[in-house]
Amino acid sequence: MGLKPKQSCVDCHFFVKTIKDPQRGPIEIEASEREKVRQEDYSWVVYGQGVNAWLACYFDVWHEGYSAKRHQVIVEKDRGDSCFWWPYNPDMLPPAAKILQEREAKNRDAEHDRSLTRRGLKIATIALFINAAGLFVNAGLKVYELFFSRT
Repeated sequence: MGLKPKQSCVDCHFFVKTIKDPQRGPIEIEASEREKVRQEDYSWVVYGQGVNAWLACYFDVWHEGYSAKRHQVIVEKDRGDSCFWWPYNPDMLPPAAKILQEREAKNRDAEHDRSLTRRGLKIATIALFINAAGLFVNAGLKVYELFFSRT
């Protein structure tokens, strides 16, 4: 394996363990389990009395089931800006992290909108100055014609 990607699922807060129990939601993966995943040790992926569990994204971006490519999906694939990646914080539950992640995404979008607005205002300001300069030149020509014309 080469360099670890900057944003891989093993370091994402929404990397969870799921089981076939409608009464129980996704289970947060502890830091020690994440370290085992980095070492390609998936023997801990069981729940309770030998009931099989599987690893997944809290937002259902992916679901490994019993995939042979689980290490590639979880550790090696760089998610970048292509999903809901949020850094793992062991002191936070997934619902709170979801709210914070949504807030950050909204702030990022709002900042982009403000940036576009600032660019538009700069362009409009430059256009106004060019227009004003054109009016002054035109007025100067009219004054020149008025006083120095030989008709």
